[in-house]
Amino acid sequence: MKRFTLMTLVSLMLMAFAVTAMAAQPVNCQSAKIKSFDFLLDYSGSMMMKHKKLDENKFVLARAALGMVNDRIPELGYTGSIHTFAPTGEIVPQQTYSRPVFAAGFAKLKDTYEVFNRLTPMGDGIAHWSKVLYSGMPAPAAVIIVSDGENNRGSDPLAAAQAAMAANPDLTFNIISVADSAEGQAVLDSIAKLRPESVNVTAAELIASSDAADKFVLDVFCGGRLVLRSVQFAFDSSVINKESAAVLDELASMLRGRSSAITINGHTCNIGSAQYNQGLSERRAAAVKAYLVKQGIPADSMATRGYGLTQPKFDNSTEEGRRLNRRAEIDFR
Repeated sequence: MKRFTLMTLVSLMLMAFAVTAMAAQPVNCQSAKIKSFDFLLDYSGSMMMKHKKLDENKFVLARAALGMVNDRIPELGYTGSIHTFAPTGEIVPQQTYSRPVFAAGFAKLKDTYEVFNRLTPMGDGIAHWSKVLYSGMPAPAAVIIVSDGENNRGSDPLAAAQAAMAANPDLTFNIISVADSAEGQAVLDSIAKLRPESVNVTAAELIASSDAADKFVLDVFCGGRLVLRSVQFAFDSSVINKESAAVLDELASMLRGRSSAITINGHTCNIGSAQYNQGLSERRAAAVKAYLVKQGIPADSMATRGYGLTQPKFDNSTEEGRRLNRRAEIDFR
């Protein structure tokens, strides 16, 4: 009876996917959260096997979930691609994102083949594409891993993801899981936990709910930026003054109850060395985070990044421009 219920659930999910896909519209995106992305698909033998609980080919589930996502991505000039590991392959090279092109790319992937080698070098796959592609992708960048989390050969997936992020600090890994074992899910969860803004969902959730698919696209691809122009810092300082505190108090009231993660970005003017300003920008971002934590915003919902003197928005040749460049910005949705 249990088996029948699960099979019925999957059938209904896939039917819902077929109907929803025809009617789906791109989400209404305020702005692009990222500049580039890659769908990294597990194409190993284990993905061609039936899901132990849902009794359906795991890659069938994965491809249906990808269809739900692709139908909702707005065409905002992203650079995107589709790649696989186990075996390593390029399905769609990096190019300006086009919904039909990506739909055709997913359609090329077969969901059945004779499995002679069931080894899954997931870590090696992440490491390969990090070296070949991710280290040079326009930032901010996102990788969407679609996998069952199985890894029985090669390097550690978590270590590979950490190395990829070290090579590209503005890279975020997101997960669409078709795991049917606790071990596989744990691998995927560990990668998703590397950044608070990472999105971690199951393929079944995306297939079953258009709302879940909408939310996934909004969280990964869409965002807005709040520029805290009134939160300025004195020269060579990361201290929050009274004027800045008043602005942050108002910001805290806006953020309370939000489920999405935020990233606090610190910046400096161009006086001093690049190395010193990098550290100063990090201290400024950390000071804003510490203040917001005191106002009740969960620490684990906030990430901090320092950009030093690399991203001036105002003219550093004037005193006023340098003052305005000593700033903090927040990325959020």
